[in-house]
Amino acid sequence: MSEFTNFEPMFQETYKFILDRIKSNQIYIMDEVSWRGHLCWIKLVVIILAAISHTAGVFERIGQGADLVELSTDLSAVLILWQVTLLYIQFCLNRKLLKNFILHMGSNWRTDDQLRPDMIAVKHDYVTTFLSWITVFYKAVNIYLFLYLMPRLLYIAVKHFILKDSVAFVTPFYVKMPFKFDDNFLLYCLVYLADSKILQDVGYLVTFDLLFMNAAMHHLRLMFVMLQADLRHLHDVGVEQAENTLKKLIPHHQNLLNLMVELSNAFGAIFIIHLAFFSGTMCFFGFAARIHCSPESIKNLFAANIILVCIFTCCYYGQNLTDASVDIAQAAYESQWHLKSQEYKKCILFIMLRSQKAQYIKSTSFTDVSLQTFTKILNVTWSFLSLITKVYEA
Repeated sequence: MSEFTNFEPMFQETYKFILDRIKSNQIYIMDEVSWRGHLCWIKLVVIILAAISHTAGVFERIGQGADLVELSTDLSAVLILWQVTLLYIQFCLNRKLLKNFILHMGSNWRTDDQLRPDMIAVKHDYVTTFLSWITVFYKAVNIYLFLYLMPRLLYIAVKHFILKDSVAFVTPFYVKMPFKFDDNFLLYCLVYLADSKILQDVGYLVTFDLLFMNAAMHHLRLMFVMLQADLRHLHDVGVEQAENTLKKLIPHHQNLLNLMVELSNAFGAIFIIHLAFFSGTMCFFGFAARIHCSPESIKNLFAANIILVCIFTCCYYGQNLTDASVDIAQAAYESQWHLKSQEYKKCILFIMLRSQKAQYIKSTSFTDVSLQTFTKILNVTWSFLSLITKVYEA
């Protein structure tokens, strides 16, 4: 953590905010205390047990004769729990990759004293706007999780203790436990609160892991934008100084391209896990809302839309990062290279050739983090939803 604290406070704030949310799942990425690294494996066991309990609950409801509409919400919860299990394993195994990426990006981060006044304003606007956005998003997720999980427990408590009415002790999602808890209110409360806490942590992980990736791509794009500005303003200085500055910018450009590769290695598996599970989750939530448009179904569909927003922003920032890396060639061309020395022209040509091929953040060898990928996700999701609906109606 000591290396991280040496970076510019503006750079630290965003990652501290995101990593603090991820820490609720006992995942410590920047922490150097070794014993904390083992806590994530304990939490992983808890999540696996929760996934098994909810999966058993689904099978029990199938045995009771529940149809696909009645099972859709519980099936979505099961999918998300198993998705989080895989994400958790990936985080535990990739902590060093994620930490090294942040440290490498921090070491290439441009402080205010290295920038012109106009770029200082651009940098501050980029970073503060993004931090404000994720702060608002965090508050919205918090409010949603509370409204999703707690009202049912309060309603049952009022019915049971104040109104003295008979009421079924049910959890947010059907869960199968090795003991009977639906005839004892105290035991029911313990199961309900424990399950709600797990689901809350799951909600943080499936959103803030993607926000973590968003922050990395957003900051890396900003570094490309600053490099573009440096190239465009080379004509403001003398020939010799421009040549010396350009020779320093070449390795910096290569470092940024290397950071794109590191980002792909650190976050690629996380993104593909989201893609693999998202279509199924969205289909079941969407199917329930389409066939049986109840308040519960709409509430669940809203949960899927939160994840949809996170995936969209990932693809959006990934596309912006790719575009910014390609725009380096145009910025180099605009540096009035024709007025400079032969050595300068060779360096500019080198940068332009290296920038002309679009560099994408890759989740696998065949999947890019781009808007085109997002379009494909929506197409697949809609196809699955239409198929499930037709089969059910038939």
